[in-house]
Amino acid sequence: MDKLTIISFIVFQFFFCYGQKENTKEFSDIENQYFKDAYNIENYLPKNIDKNGGTDYTDLIQKILDKNTKLIFPNFPILISDKGLNLRSNQSILFQPNSKIILKSSSKPAYKLINITNISNVNIYFLNIEGDKYTHQSNDGEWGNGVSIKSSTNVHLFKPIISKFWGDGIYISQEATAPKDISINGGIINDNRRNGISIISGINILIKNTTISNTNGHNPQSGIDIEPNSTNNEITNVILDNIITKNNAVHGIVISTGNLDGNSKPISIKINNHHDISSGIALGLSITRNKLAYKQPIKGEIIISNSDYNLPGKSFIRNYQGKKNNVRLILNDMKFNKSAISKTPTINLNQFLSDFSDSKGSDIK
Repeated sequence: MDKLTIISFIVFQFFFCYGQKENTKEFSDIENQYFKDAYNIENYLPKNIDKNGGTDYTDLIQKILDKNTKLIFPNFPILISDKGLNLRSNQSILFQPNSKIILKSSSKPAYKLINITNISNVNIYFLNIEGDKYTHQSNDGEWGNGVSIKSSTNVHLFKPIISKFWGDGIYISQEATAPKDISINGGIINDNRRNGISIISGINILIKNTTISNTNGHNPQSGIDIEPNSTNNEITNVILDNIITKNNAVHGIVISTGNLDGNSKPISIKINNHHDISSGIALGLSITRNKLAYKQPIKGEIIISNSDYNLPGKSFIRNYQGKKNNVRLILNDMKFNKSAISKTPTINLNQFLSDFSDSKGSDIK
């Protein structure tokens, strides 16, 4: 283990432990404010309940979720199968300091541990879930997700801890309609196999104060991946604010909108105060793709401000362009840093912006 890795691990552990202490007080404040009349699941479980996370309680917990809107999870780990847990509208859930859902090892190529589909008004505080990345029983697929949010509105996650999933930590997408008014505030998304967070479609998506780290195992292997699947997806008012990406295998953040075209709604993305440390590439911009035959270029705007890229892997920003686009890219107050032993980075923002508008691939290394 090199010196930088050791230092990074120590810093991560310090902030993780400090955050745990902060969360204890925050838990008490939130419990007293919002959950005085909540259904405490622990009080209604069998007396001989397994508190070590070794027994599958999926059906029992699902029945409780089906009958209650405001719940406090048990203060010990619970094992849940790949059937997952389906939430419903107007539901608020609080995880205690020792609450945790552990996914029972699966062989399925796809699963959703927490399923939020076609519902509204969901609030989850201190969600703590762990997947089966290291115990998965097959090599198939890449779609085993921790939290799946599809075609839902007004969904908020406060300080989640999401780790070790076969696919993505959080997957935000649509069925018939784009999800709307989704927020993730705080938390750690760590060591997931495909992406930390995927944004496939969404309107008013806010992710802030969140750390996404150590994503590795199956491409895209990025901290946050904004990547529509089809032309009817929407990327409207997506805001990433005060995000730390660290040691993600391919990208810290990647914007890959090549499945949209000129008939899609214009994209609007703002990235503010993004800090990347040691990801393969801090920020990837893949706005178009060569393989697509569309005639009308994609439209929209991307604004990136106050971002600080420290010790990236291959480059600070990589522009993967294929076809002409009509997306306006604005870069404000960007900071690029490398260690003293590295070569001085080539920084020419004007040339980079020119290459972006002319659909030429380029890098700020």
